[in-house]
Amino acid sequence: MEFTTYYGMDYNPFTKEISSNSLFESNDYLQMKNRINFLIENRGIGLFMGDPGMGKTSSLRSVINSLDKSRYKVIYICMTTITPLDFYKTLNDALGLEDNSRKAVLFKQIQEEIAKLYKDHINVIIVIDEVQFLSKKVLQEFTMLMNFAFDSEDYCTLILVGQPIIEKTLRAKALEPFRQRINMHYTLTGFTVDEVKKYVEDRLELVHCSKELFTPESYHTLHSLMQGSTRVLNAIITKSLIIGMNHECRPINTDVIMEANEEARV
Repeated sequence: MEFTTYYGMDYNPFTKEISSNSLFESNDYLQMKNRINFLIENRGIGLFMGDPGMGKTSSLRSVINSLDKSRYKVIYICMTTITPLDFYKTLNDALGLEDNSRKAVLFKQIQEEIAKLYKDHINVIIVIDEVQFLSKKVLQEFTMLMNFAFDSEDYCTLILVGQPIIEKTLRAKALEPFRQRINMHYTLTGFTVDEVKKYVEDRLELVHCSKELFTPESYHTLHSLMQGSTRVLNAIITKSLIIGMNHECRPINTDVIMEANEEARV
């Protein structure tokens, strides 16, 4: 028997496959959402940081998916161990422009296309995920790429998403001009104990399962074990449900969660 059947769930709600329309609205999610929406409407450069598994990309995806596709052109790049030429080629292809092997030509036609779309009232949003892996050379290119009309206007939005280690890279003297252009940033802080409880109850309600599936003290244990990562939290909860079913345990208690955490470790 599947644990979802045993506990009366429609499906397992503790996975990354949850629809972006059903994301839990934590403080981090709301902070990112509000800042990204402001950035998109006003254009410019935003930097969003957080440790692995904290929900950076899923929060971003939720906002992006809500946009009117007739008004916004979104370009998502996650292959960040690349050279400046590779970056321009990737961006060039995403804009549907003619291929070229010269960086100067690619740069010119990319800027011209972004300016054209801007004048046609289409906001280009370039999203760079896992930005901590970008080289300084690629980051330096952003300073020039975002320079429109003698640096008097922002024609597009650049959203950088990655781990906090990127801050060390950005402190390099050569990146000072780029760092000064970042006009919006936020660092995710992770769930509080109360948010862990609300998150679990929200997920259980989503699949028509009793909210009393976990004991009150279990939420403190989950919070201490998740280390700020929603991905880790989901893994521990899923393992707890499997072990709980095997032990015929209702509700799930701290002992089951600790056993699940031991099994979930790699």
